[in-house]
Amino acid sequence: MLILASSATPLLRDRLSALLQVAPIFVIELSHFAASVVGFLLLVVSAGLWRRREGAYWTALTLLLLGAGFSLLKGLEFEVATLLGVSAAALAPCRRAFNRRSRLNVGLTRNLSGAWLTLIVAVVGAIAWLGFFAYRDVAYTDELWWTFLRDADASRFLRTEAALAVLTLLLAARVLLTSPVSSFRGRPAPEELDRAAAVIARAEVAQEDAPLALLGDKDLLFSDSGRSFLMFRVRGSRWIAMGEPVGRRDERRALLWRFAEMADRDGDAPVFYGVSPDLLPELIDLGLTVRKIGETAEVQLARFSLEGRPRQALRTARNRAAREGVRFEVLDRGAAWAEAERLKSVSDSWLSRQKGGEKGFSMGRFDLDYLARTRLAVVRLEDRIVAFANLWETPGAVAVDLMRYAGEAPPYVMDYLFAELLLWAKAQGAERFGLGGAPLSGLHEHRLAPLLTRLGALLFEEGGALYSFKGLRAYKEKFDPVWEPRYLAAPASAPMATVLLDVALLTGRGWRGLVLPPRPRTPALQDRVRQEA
Repeated sequence: MLILASSATPLLRDRLSALLQVAPIFVIELSHFAASVVGFLLLVVSAGLWRRREGAYWTALTLLLLGAGFSLLKGLEFEVATLLGVSAAALAPCRRAFNRRSRLNVGLTRNLSGAWLTLIVAVVGAIAWLGFFAYRDVAYTDELWWTFLRDADASRFLRTEAALAVLTLLLAARVLLTSPVSSFRGRPAPEELDRAAAVIARAEVAQEDAPLALLGDKDLLFSDSGRSFLMFRVRGSRWIAMGEPVGRRDERRALLWRFAEMADRDGDAPVFYGVSPDLLPELIDLGLTVRKIGETAEVQLARFSLEGRPRQALRTARNRAAREGVRFEVLDRGAAWAEAERLKSVSDSWLSRQKGGEKGFSMGRFDLDYLARTRLAVVRLEDRIVAFANLWETPGAVAVDLMRYAGEAPPYVMDYLFAELLLWAKAQGAERFGLGGAPLSGLHEHRLAPLLTRLGALLFEEGGALYSFKGLRAYKEKFDPVWEPRYLAAPASAPMATVLLDVALLTGRGWRGLVLPPRPRTPALQDRVRQEA
């Protein structure tokens, strides 16, 4: 700000006369302009310094030294040059404090929040007012823009202010229209997916949705031993972990801290979505704020049977299926490619009846590479597949992920599919069967509850036009499951509403998937089927 203020006010005449004895006028003009640009860049870099960016440290040191030199060359401003030199000397030994990595091509704008950008605009506006006030007695003419004389302070101010206005507009456009760049893209290599599958198979602790790691749209952070991992995506300035660490219980805390440290090195915030109550103590130790976002249903298979009045609908579905020649079958891993065309036909039929397109991140999608890594439960009618679901398998548990049925499927097909799946999982020796989540379930409208919680409870009760929240929970309730809460954990400085929006955009695969109808699907599957065959 001091550099910009000195550029907006007249130079001291005696110092300018002394400088002109050794420097030509064009050097003074260029130094005056360059000093103003340095001052503007220091305003921008200060945001990076505040967030301890390594790139901002080196950039600030360079700019401070350049600013000191330009201040001397533009008018022997020893006071400004001395202050900049002292600032550089104070900053130089603090290198170790700036431990967050950054790249210079994104470091200048990635750190700028809306408030910081507003501050910069306000500073540039204040400097403009100061300059116009200082030269209020100078009549404006077009020649002022092209005057290069020793006493043309007003001309130098006009040119400088025009440049600052352009730089401010460009900066605002870049901050508002671009998103931060991250080295994480959610594209793990096939060998990483194989490692994750091996960890899931022998995990001591694993949520039912741990196989979402095999979807291939999330980055995987493995522990040092390679026997645990955490899956996440980076969106904006947030690293959003899907669920909990999977693998060894004694490696969970170290993996959480490592994830938080990696996010902090980039100046970003760690977020955990869909975690169980068991992980809350560790997340609170990380300094995160917790909000309930819904519940998940889990059937205890030891006490499940089709006996009794509450199971009448399931028994009826099985009996009708037996009479009408409907069959249930579980296909081994890798079978998705052999049934690719039939599965795709069912999936396309189901998608055509839905409001949105394929999802991701917290939900599975129709991707044959992903489906081939899981077992498939299919319902056949006269050898045609009319419904299918892929299964998540973790030690002691089975859960259902993608569930789709064709338009010509019998009306009882989902009851039949679930009944057979529960009996099959019980026969396999599984202890639990996951029915999936019920978003916004279990939230309270109490006046003392957080506003977002009350809004979620209201949407659960009255938001049937958007999504059948109550209907989904009611359907799963008939299997007499145990309901367990699920939470979102984020820093207190991160508004929960925007964090949930980030999760929704990741799940919807962008704004288009969130608010627009699905794109037409292309018939390019046959080439992939032939390739796999």
